[in-house]
Amino acid sequence: MFGVLTYDAYHLALYLLTALAWGALGFGFLLRSSDAQALCKCCAMLGLALAINAVMLVLDIFRVIPHHEVELVLLMFGMLLPMVIFLTFKAIFFVSKTNLKKL
Repeated sequence: MFGVLTYDAYHLALYLLTALAWGALGFGFLLRSSDAQALCKCCAMLGLALAINAVMLVLDIFRVIPHHEVELVLLMFGMLLPMVIFLTFKAIFFVSKTNLKKL
């Protein structure tokens, strides 16, 4: 029905998922606490997502690096890194919660 998924549509989805992953991580920091530091972390995560996307988009448009490297960078720094950061904070929270129960 839609034909072959073009390179542009695929990369647009990668850029969008990168922004969503970093934005969700920042929003998770904001939900964890309601102080100004959490708001700064949330804005920093969104800014980091925009910076990663802007740099990769410029490198992609001017064909500085090959397409498969753009995909790899977007997958690694755009989706894998926020997931690892989230799981690390989740594990730290879980360990501290179990340590409090032992007291």
